[in-house]
Amino acid sequence: MEKTIVIYGSHYGTTKAYAERIAEALACPAVSVKQLKGNALAGCDTVIFGGGVYAGSIAGWRRAARRIVKARPRRVLLFACGLADPAKEKTQKEARMLFEKRLPDAMRALPVFCLRGGIDYAKLKVLHRAMMAMLMKLLKNKKDPSEEDRQLMQTYGKKADFFDPSAAQPVIDAAKE
Repeated sequence: MEKTIVIYGSHYGTTKAYAERIAEALACPAVSVKQLKGNALAGCDTVIFGGGVYAGSIAGWRRAARRIVKARPRRVLLFACGLADPAKEKTQKEARMLFEKRLPDAMRALPVFCLRGGIDYAKLKVLHRAMMAMLMKLLKNKKDPSEEDRQLMQTYGKKADFFDPSAAQPVIDAAKE
């Protein structure tokens, strides 16, 4: 029987919720990258990693990438969870680039999926709140903001939840292939 595991890096819970949805559908465990012990990925045929996108990096990816490369599973699937519209090519390219920064050349053709997350400014840690405030200053001074920039400015300081459990289905389908 094939052994599958879903690992994730999540600060505020949306990526964790997607990881749990995927793991439930595949009848496998979902484990925070922070809780991975020793050679937890040894013997895994399929490893699915998901991480939240924060300020140009993917939560937990540095730690997970080292373990994935070492474990050499037969199949690896990656998903990024962020505020940007996953249907846009720019979002997909940026997610792929963030993942590929930590992969050897031989693993750069891995499937990357983009899922839309959310933000609740009331729950942000001080560092993330400060980063968002700086981003808002930049966006307000931008001469020609994009549609995405305008959406971000409209939701600033509020709660925006784009979590959609059905959005995880392409990841689930790819894992079952």
